[in-house]
Amino acid sequence: MQDKPSEFELIERYLRPLATDPSAFSLKDDAAILHVPDGKQLVVSKDLLIAGSHFFPDDAPKLIAQKAVRSNVSDLIAKGAKPYRYSLGLAFSKPPSHCFMEAFAEGLQEDQTQYGWSLIGGDTTKSPSDFMISITAYGLCDEGQMVPRSGAKVGDQLYVSGTLGDSALGLCQRQKPKFFAQLNADDQTYLDNAYLLPQPPIGLEEAIADCASASMDISDGLFSDLAHMCRASGVSAEIDQQAIPLSLATQNAIGHEPNLTKTALKGGDDYQCLMAVSIEQEKAFNNLCSVKGLKVRKIGVFANATEPLFRITNGSDHLDSELDGFTHF
Repeated sequence: MQDKPSEFELIERYLRPLATDPSAFSLKDDAAILHVPDGKQLVVSKDLLIAGSHFFPDDAPKLIAQKAVRSNVSDLIAKGAKPYRYSLGLAFSKPPSHCFMEAFAEGLQEDQTQYGWSLIGGDTTKSPSDFMISITAYGLCDEGQMVPRSGAKVGDQLYVSGTLGDSALGLCQRQKPKFFAQLNADDQTYLDNAYLLPQPPIGLEEAIADCASASMDISDGLFSDLAHMCRASGVSAEIDQQAIPLSLATQNAIGHEPNLTKTALKGGDDYQCLMAVSIEQEKAFNNLCSVKGLKVRKIGVFANATEPLFRITNGSDHLDSELDGFTHF
């Protein structure tokens, strides 16, 4: 066996076993069929990940695959949708080895099992520069129940899931290890893993669909994504910075380097959810999350539209412009 598979061998050996839905035609056609069950509607999201921008070229192939999957799964969860099917585009700067593809496919398979979806198609090609992964994710929600980012209303409570900033500090640790030298090994490992392998809040989609008036995933940093929600909804927000949930590892890192607070809140790659919940729905929302063992935290409230779009309530009445968050251009 040659060290590097041909394009057709790559599809046959590593991708076709992932196409378990008969409507994918075992990846032997140029298209697939998506059957939407009665009473459901299809929610579609797409993310593109590029080596050197979204992951390091020497990251483990299994983790690269899983990060690509999970960045899309978080989008579906935030819309109140369950993962259903996905298509995959791969652009290689050089032909991958069998070893790479075996590990990459293993990551896809593990997350297919975890999230209950399957591959239905895609494409492979040559990239003139960096390795690229494009996933189109299809989710299902009850008809009319997709939750937009534009539904936040004055008086709605502002919630987030999980802890924020871990992935951003994990990336910073890779780039500037001297800032993290005083952390213990467990904290360093935690932050590294947070960057490599996101943990989107699977199961939260039900509480979002039932109780949230607006929702979106936090992929570009809390400040940037909250600004997106405020603009789309025509509101502003007031944030209690002390209420923002931070892991112990992130707290310890900030304790040693206070300037890392900015990195944690603007850096992105959290893949958690940002949600607006009305006061009337708040009790039901928290109960649903508690039953599922999901961690959510109220960090503020939505208010009448103002400039700036949101205010910090524990010591500063505005955000510095440098805290706007991550952008792609």
